[in-house]
Amino acid sequence: MITVALTATIDATGECVWRALLDPALRPRWDDRILGEIRLPRGSDRVLHGVRRARATGHVDSIRRACWRFRLAGIPLVMVEEFHRIEGHDRLLGRISIGSMHFDQTITLHAESDSSGPRTRLGMKLVASNSIAVIGELVPRLEVQRIVIEYADTTLRQVRKFCEGPSNPDAAIA
Repeated sequence: MITVALTATIDATGECVWRALLDPALRPRWDDRILGEIRLPRGSDRVLHGVRRARATGHVDSIRRACWRFRLAGIPLVMVEEFHRIEGHDRLLGRISIGSMHFDQTITLHAESDSSGPRTRLGMKLVASNSIAVIGELVPRLEVQRIVIEYADTTLRQVRKFCEGPSNPDAAIA
């Protein structure tokens, strides 16, 4: 398994960062890789509270699921982002699928406010398989690692830019 963990310090409140991550309506505003939303059946994209139990099959229900047309390395793919567990306002656990790639995701938020203002340390940990099957071939470990690092780094930078920027209505509060 490949594990990548990166962090970014964001000059914004935890609530601002939390909302950017969880509100599907905000994702296209901060993520320029999003090409458009894929509508899910009614009610399947709501944010619910609590933990869903694993079914007998081992499948964990999503508490929030969103599907997007997504550009990765210039290639349009389908991205499905699911959150399976939310722990307080500081930890999200879920899964991301982009085309045939699947990552387990853990997002953490930690307040680091001081006299200079509110700050939030946003952490992202992604765990992926060593190889990814594509048509007729396997993408090797180092290439998978590069893709995972690029995804996490770009996501953290874009969330920071949005939460600190003037286009975010919460930026004035932060």
